[in-house]
Amino acid sequence: MEMMQKKRNSQTEGMLLALMAALLWSTNAPLIKSLSMDATLVAGMRALIAGVVLLPFLRPKKIKWGWPMLAMMVFFTLQSLFIVIALQKTSAAIAVGMQYTAPVWLYLIAWLKGEAVSRNRLIPLGVLMVGVVVSMCSRSGEVTFLGNVIALSSGVWFALLTFSMQNVGGGNPLGIVSLNNIFMAAVLLTLCAVQGKLGALLTLNASEWVILLILGVFQFGGGYVCYNLCLRRISGTRASMITPLEMVLGPLWVAIFLHQYPDTIGFIGFLIITAGVLIEVIYTHQREKSALRQMEL
Repeated sequence: MEMMQKKRNSQTEGMLLALMAALLWSTNAPLIKSLSMDATLVAGMRALIAGVVLLPFLRPKKIKWGWPMLAMMVFFTLQSLFIVIALQKTSAAIAVGMQYTAPVWLYLIAWLKGEAVSRNRLIPLGVLMVGVVVSMCSRSGEVTFLGNVIALSSGVWFALLTFSMQNVGGGNPLGIVSLNNIFMAAVLLTLCAVQGKLGALLTLNASEWVILLILGVFQFGGGYVCYNLCLRRISGTRASMITPLEMVLGPLWVAIFLHQYPDTIGFIGFLIITAGVLIEVIYTHQREKSALRQMEL
């Protein structure tokens, strides 16, 4: 009984951490859209700030170095960069919503690995894909086809990141987040230097620097710390039940603070994607509940 109670407490902590990650991530949309900087430079500076803030927590001896670690850092960089670009090139509802097509790609990963997957999951995944197709038809002034494709690809990278995070061991989650960000900053800022984009930093005003600091310290660094810690307590599927809250809050903050709204088609696509995520959440909850009952027996 004591072991079961500890497990429940750990799962509660994990779900609260996932909730905090979603809240912090949701501030991404209005903050990114408030900046006129190049997307690569924004992503690189945000990562640099987050990596430096968390650097004191890095414990190299507690990190398992190897190809899985490198893969995680690459997927982290791609997912983070693509969502920043998507937020600048399409509506917040589409940009944030598309990354939550990750369950579709996680399902495909499981299928390709030969794992047993329930056919019941095809229902939410089908709904998600319908939402993607409808969203692609949006003709809002801030929507571009390229932006939509980039947003959709962020869901692929998010799925691969979640998968790789669960396959990277070690007892230094905060250090791993720092390492991810430092790797990302090194890659993107080097690219910006080669392209001559670093000079734009000299033209930033005080408010833009404050936004970058908030993005790096809280939205990005804090969000991924919470997400990484939650995956130490709950499964990736259970975390995916909670983090889609970002999908609702992000566009809401953009509408409230920046007065930017999706068109009717984009909004319908967003609602369909939301419905697919909710169905996936319900399915995951039922499956996790059933597994817990079997453990108690």
